Formats: sequence, C-alpha cells, structure tokens
Amino acid sequence: MGWLLCAGSAPVAAQLPPALVAPEDSATGVSQTPSFAMTATPGSTVQYYIQVDDESGFNPPLVYQFNQAESQSSLTGKFTGQDGTYSTASDAFLGASTATFTFYSSVTYSVPLSPNTQYWYKASVTTDGGTTYSPYSASRSFTTGEFAQQSPINNASVSSVVLSSPTAAGTMNVTFHIRSNNVINAVTPNGGAYNTADWVIVKFSTSAGADWSWEHAKLTSGGSLEGGGATLTLASDNMGAFLNHTASASLWSSTVTLIWDYKASGALVKDSAIVKVFTIPMVKIPQGSFVYNAGGSIYSAFNNYGGPDQVTVGSVNDIPNNAAPGWPNGFSSFYIMRYPITQGLYTNFLNTIPDAQAEIQDPETTANGQTIVRYPGNAYGAKYAAGEPARVMNYLSNWDLWRFLSWAALRPITEMEYQKAARDLFPDARTYPWGDDDPADDATTGTYAPPNEGGTHKKHYANFRNVSGGNKVLNAGRYMSGDIYRTLAQTGAAPYGLADMSGQAYNQGLNCSFLQVPDNGNGTHYISTLNWPTTAAPPATDSTYISILGGGYSSDRVFLEISLRPTRSFSLYYKEGIVGGRGVRSP
Repeated sequence: MGWLLCAGSAPVAAQLPPALVAPEDSATGVSQTPSFAMTATPGSTVQYYIQVDDESGFNPPLVYQFNQAESQSSLTGKFTGQDGTYSTASDAFLGASTATFTFYSSVTYSVPLSPNTQYWYKASVTTDGGTTYSPYSASRSFTTGEFAQQSPINNASVSSVVLSSPTAAGTMNVTFHIRSNNVINAVTPNGGAYNTADWVIVKFSTSAGADWSWEHAKLTSGGSLEGGGATLTLASDNMGAFLNHTASASLWSSTVTLIWDYKASGALVKDSAIVKVFTIPMVKIPQGSFVYNAGGSIYSAFNNYGGPDQVTVGSVNDIPNNAAPGWPNGFSSFYIMRYPITQGLYTNFLNTIPDAQAEIQDPETTANGQTIVRYPGNAYGAKYAAGEPARVMNYLSNWDLWRFLSWAALRPITEMEYQKAARDLFPDARTYPWGDDDPADDATTGTYAPPNEGGTHKKHYANFRNVSGGNKVLNAGRYMSGDIYRTLAQTGAAPYGLADMSGQAYNQGLNCSFLQVPDNGNGTHYISTLNWPTTAAPPATDSTYISILGGGYSSDRVFLEISLRPTRSFSLYYKEGIVGGRGVRSP
C-alpha cells in the first residue's frame, strides 16, 4: 500500500481496489432498488465503476453496470456520497469518503432487481480523468427480499384474514397478513424519537355483510405478531391496535393475530360472523416542546393561542385560554396519519356504512383528480370503487371527514398538533414542512409529468400553484416515491417522515377557539355524541371552529406555510376539490 511519487507533484494514492461497504456479503432481504456503498484508498480522488450480475462469474450480458466517469446519473439512479451529490462526469469522490450508487425506486425510471433473487456485485475505481482502472474488488453476493409495490409508497395492505379459536368467554382470534412500505424508527436532528405504525381496526357483520350490518369490533388483551420488527399495542379503549415499527426497512410484513372480544362488541352469534380488517399508516409523534406560530402568522386573529406572536409550547398546560384541561396542544405524544386520506381508504368507508348514508358522503364528482365512482347496480359492499386508490381524497366536506374519522376510531387534528407534526422539536422554527427552502425560488423546481398520474405538476416540494394541465390531486406521498431524484428537502417530507403536510389538499383541523377536548372516534359513522364541533343534521352552519391547513394543488405558495391557518368560512357540508384531511389519535 505504498505511495506512487511523481516528480514535481504531490503524492497520490495507488490505484487499489475499493472496499465494498454495503450490501454486506451474503445479505438477505436487500431492497429491490438497493444502494451500493464503497470506499477507496484514503488520499485518492477517484470515480467508481460498479458491475451487478445474477451470476458469480459476471458473464456478459451483465444485469447492470454503472460507470461514474461516463455519467453521474442515469435513468436508473444517481451517485451520491459523504462529499455531496454528483451531477457531471468530471465530478469525483475523495477516497476516504463513502460513495454510493442508489437506484431510483420508480419502475418507470428503472428496471429494479427481481425479488427473492441472488445477485453479485463488484467495483473498480479510476482517476477522475477516467483513464486508468484499478483491479476489481472481490465480489459480494446478496439476495433480494419480498417487496411491496414501489410507487406510490402508501400501499400498506392486509390479506388472508382468518377467524379461529372461539372461546366460551366470548373471544375469538382474528389472524391476517400485513405489509407496510418504508417503515421508520429513527430520531430527528433535534432529538425527537419517532416511529411509523400501522393502525389496525376490525369491522364485523353477523348478517353476511348485508346493508346496515357492519359494526366495529372491540379487541382485548393478547395477540401476537410474527417475524419481529414491530410491537403490538392495544388501544386504551380497545377500538384497535397499533403495530409500532421498531426498525427502519423498505418493507415490513408479518402475520398478526388480534383477540376480538365479540361479546363486548355485541356479536352473540359467533358462528355466523364475518370480518374485514383495515390498516392505516400512522406516525407516532414524540412528546416534547415545539415552536408554535413561527414567524408570527398573519392568520392569527381567530382566538388562537399566543395571538400573533411566535411562542414555545413547553408543557401540556400551554393551551388556549379557557380550554378544558387536556386539550391536545401537541406537547404530549400522539399518532397522526402518515398520509392524507386516500381514495382507496375512503372507498372502504363507503362500502361498510349504510348505503343511504354513503350516498350522502359520496364525493359526487370525478373532477380534479377524484376517481371514486358509485355503481348503483352493484350489490351492497361493492357499490363504490376508486380508479386510483392511492390518490389523495379530495372533495371532503367537514361532515364527510368527521364521519370517516369516527368510523376509523380516529379524531380531528388540532392546529397546534398540526404544527408540532410539521416541525422538529424546539428550537426548530421552519417555515415549511421540508424546511425554509422557498419552493417558488428553487431554480430546479420546474414541472414534470409524474408516471401514471396524467398532467403537468410541480417537480419538487409539493403539489401546489395550480400548474396548467395539472389542476388536481396526485397519489399520496408522490414526492417521496423516488420517481425522480429529489433531495430530502425536495421530497416535501416533514421531519417525522410525514407526506403532504403541505400541498395536494388542505388538511382540516380544530382551531384554538374550540375549547373542548375532542374524543377519539367511536368506530361508527355517527358523530352527534362525540365531543367535536358538529351539527346533528342540515341545515348547514358555518364551521367557525375549523381551520384549513397546509394549502392544496391550486394554492399559492404562502398557504403552504405551517403557521398559516385561515378559518373555513363555508358550510360543514360543502364539498370542495381542494379540501381533504387526515386524522390523529390520542394513545
């Protein structure tokens, strides 16, 4: 490992093979769109050449080969490393850094590796001139795992539901297989420990799934999950269970068993019951102080806590004047939906509530990206279908949102919780969920045509500003999907990995003039008994307690700011294309 000395110049490192860092040799369960990491001899300035094949002998034609000296990126991925992001063929890495080549995750922009397949990879380095190659490193093998659909990323699913083991005490096992993409267990830069979680609820019918027969199942203690990577936590009111992810992974899957207390649920005919299991991706936001109303929002005249001033929420007692003790100000830990409500989720809701009520909650249009269609001739339970199940749900009136959240045993978010979830812990005072980058000033923002979406839309940060030809909602999590290369900020993700906190469709939240502590939903579409701002029936009234948060596809940039919270001055029953929502739950 000596030095080559050149007369009249500084010493340069010998062209030794690079050391492979990841994937580890014989690794299993590797991503279908992996990152290959390598280091070269300290002191050198090099570029990398990587070969990937499904044969250990690397016999032509190879599955993939990436030559950094010819191109820093391709339709398949991009070179990155600790020295930065590389964009031209003349860029090079310092040998002491870790260099990576990362595949894009979209099948439109790459041909990903096959699942459950063994591959081999090796690497060589050149000088930054690309003229002299080192020997190849020793090769490593790895085996890919099972993969969920890549894009969109919001594709948690449940399958293989089985009822078993009824007991005289009135319990029964509900066993199912669950898959969830891009799960996270991590810590933010300001020390906020958080994790993704799957909120699981069970609906049952003792009348073969007939109209008006679906009810919400109460669970009881016990249950299990196979394979690790998560813990099972029963909700305090037994209305569902959280599967809290304990490690980050591109795909997590498990076979889960929950214990249904069918007597407590009112189901007395155990032999004739059928069930449906639904899952909603959530994020557990940590307890801690946070900055509220950063910058002093101009929209602060609606009885909001702190008035027009930026303040720090430092305890559970920092609540609006005259609010009930325990008002959810965001300081305590809570769960929030990772994505806005999608059209697929909303379709599940429509197909399990009474058909007469579903007609009222029907979006009643297919404009602005809305794809839910009612088929009156179909049997109950199959009357509604979403053409794009992963797309953000819009045309949600406040009344529609409230009923969905109650059905899902969730509740409305308060505007203080929204700001907590969109920022890191104190002292973070970011303007937008992704930071302070102005989406309108980014020279690379531009527009593009997302795969399988149709139309032209903003390329980075958020779906906003009513781009010509793109006046609609997109798939939830579109900017986090890896369909094109984006920096972390350009994905629009909030610090806790939440998607679409700004853009797409407005979130609807309780502002600080609502002084009661909102209940978690009761599992039904009935909301008149809940401690929420509601009216029992039309005629509609103005919803003075509701703020709309985060902007939407036709909003100007200013409405993407976390601290802006205009009140919603229209009817509880008004369905508007730019309005959607997401829910939260107190543990």
